[in-house]
Amino acid sequence: MNAAVALTVGLLFGVGVLLTLKRDMVRMAAGGLLLTNSAILFILSTGFPERGEPLHGEGATPAMTDPLAQSLALTAIVIGFATSALLLAFVYRMHEQHGSLDLRDVVHAELEEEQSLTREPSVPEER
Repeated sequence: MNAAVALTVGLLFGVGVLLTLKRDMVRMAAGGLLLTNSAILFILSTGFPERGEPLHGEGATPAMTDPLAQSLALTAIVIGFATSALLLAFVYRMHEQHGSLDLRDVVHAELEEEQSLTREPSVPEER
């Protein structure tokens, strides 16, 4: 793996972790996408020789790339797409239900709802 790919993978991973630690749910989803993409790029970079060509070499037996890395990357892409779709649906649902995407507001609203459910309902006195 050359230095440019290693730097790109490290940068994507670092920004993904940084965004995942934010309190805004959209930024958390974007961080998850960047983490997935950095993992896919890392897997793909391990399967290619130094020049990165699918077939290269001179003579009767050309050197080939590793097809296992490509199949793992394809699987990671499909799983990452499904996870991203589920995560974005979750973010949309939280916005529709609570009107905010900040985790502090969502936690506060959930705690208020729990407290209102645990209180005993007031029964009007009969005369």
